[in-house]
Amino acid sequence: MNLVWFRNDLRLADHPALTHATKNNENVLALYIFNPKQHQVHGESPQKYEFIKSHVKDLRKRLKKINIELLVKSVPTFNDVPAVLATVVEQFDINAVYFNRSYWLNEIQRDKAVIKQLQNSEIEVRQYHANYLLPPGTVTKDNGEMYHVFTPYKNKYIERVKADYELPLSIPGELTDNKDLSAQVESESILLEAINLDDHLSQLWPIGEAAANERLKAFVADNDYDDERDYPAISGTSGLSPYFALGVLSAKQGLAHALKQHNEKAFSSTWVSELVWRDFYNDLLTTYPQLAKHQTFKSDAVDEWRDDDELFEQWQQGKTGFPIVDAGMRQLKQEGWMHNRVRMIVASFLTKLCLIDWRKGEAHFMAHLLDGDLASNNGGWQWSSATGCDAAPYFRIFNPTTQSKKFDPDGTYIKTYVKELVDVDVKKIHDPDKSTRDECGYPQPAIDYKQARTNALDWFKARK
Repeated sequence: MNLVWFRNDLRLADHPALTHATKNNENVLALYIFNPKQHQVHGESPQKYEFIKSHVKDLRKRLKKINIELLVKSVPTFNDVPAVLATVVEQFDINAVYFNRSYWLNEIQRDKAVIKQLQNSEIEVRQYHANYLLPPGTVTKDNGEMYHVFTPYKNKYIERVKADYELPLSIPGELTDNKDLSAQVESESILLEAINLDDHLSQLWPIGEAAANERLKAFVADNDYDDERDYPAISGTSGLSPYFALGVLSAKQGLAHALKQHNEKAFSSTWVSELVWRDFYNDLLTTYPQLAKHQTFKSDAVDEWRDDDELFEQWQQGKTGFPIVDAGMRQLKQEGWMHNRVRMIVASFLTKLCLIDWRKGEAHFMAHLLDGDLASNNGGWQWSSATGCDAAPYFRIFNPTTQSKKFDPDGTYIKTYVKELVDVDVKKIHDPDKSTRDECGYPQPAIDYKQARTNALDWFKARK
């Protein structure tokens, strides 16, 4: 019997491990292992954990349709996983274990331990690349080194994707003769019964592979991403990041739909460029695993920051007195997601105006995001704080009021999340005067922008 070990790939389509395990109509069992304490160690949000549970439940139903049972286990951390695999392999007389590769530090260590355990028991192990357009390390400079600037990386990356392009794998057909294991795995299903995902979040982010694919198709068929993606008050982005983060969708599926709709023009689109950015950050984290240990990419980057717990808490709570910043921070808490333009604004505010350590912001995001992705979150925060690869230079400091006026001109986004300002005139909403703030109970600015910008430039110059 073959065992398919699902991890960060909660889908049936474009799943190489599943496809190869089922191709000869052999007996197949699927496995998913929850690691609740590992999620806590990684600082991931409780709602993301519930989001994962919801999708594992959906995966279980979809697997049943092709006559495969999903065995669900739960152990505290990755360290406990090899023993689980050993037990399952023995209990179900498994000959080969199939899974898709993970590329991050803790996951690599887990998989090495699992492989050693299985090989010692003479169990065959088969691994596949699955979640990114290309395996990390595929695209390098001529000397074999990783690119440190995105544009030349992207140009070579697109060339390689074109040369090696393959359509995503289809969902395997039903295994008509698969051994009936329902009675043996049913006792574990209780792990999927107590799901505490907020109804509000499940409405914003519908559960399941089918729902994710419908959202992908709808976005690719009708969007003006290049022109609308920076405006948080409108639905100008894909809204797919939570599904990519869990592997409910693969990057290859995203590209395939874009190519089907727009042919070769898709390769020059901004949205496909964002898929490449995702791969770029994963490539960086794989090449430089110290990034997963809270180290800066740039060896000469500023690594001394202000300690200001009160200001950091104002930022966390969305009470800085800068409307666009506060709207973003409140959206994060309410929806487990934040518009990408606003992510850049709030990150620049924290690191370059408040001079607070980017790692605190990174951790706060991870603790609330449904789409929390270690590589992308780390890459984005290091980009914003001028500490990372191909980062915004230290002197590029977003003016939150200017950004607000440009990208939320009528204040619709602000009014959606900062209810105190819902009746404030559009002429005042981006930077209300003192009397307006007092009347509606909105806080005064936590910092003086002009002075903070001057202080920041001096701070970075002195520490470079």
